Amino acid sequence: MAAVLNSYSRLSDSLERDLLKAAETGNQAYSVLEGLGMVAGSIGRGFSAFGRYLVQVAEALNEARARDARFTGTQW
Repeated sequence: MAAVLNSYSRLSDSLERDLLKAAETGNQAYSVLEGLGMVAGSIGRGFSAFGRYLVQVAEALNEARARDARFTGTQW
């Protein structure tokens, strides 16, 4: 079944309610730039974590190759 996209889509009620509550209690309006900054920060942290993962995988592969070369007597 094909998904129907609503051209008048809005924020979910709970998200809209949370944003309104945050704006009322914080005495400041919601800033789009702050929201984009939070999104950019989380994307940056995600890329950083992925980079650390790739380094760990490369180190594990190098250790496995070294162990294999030691057991078989070959060089890689």
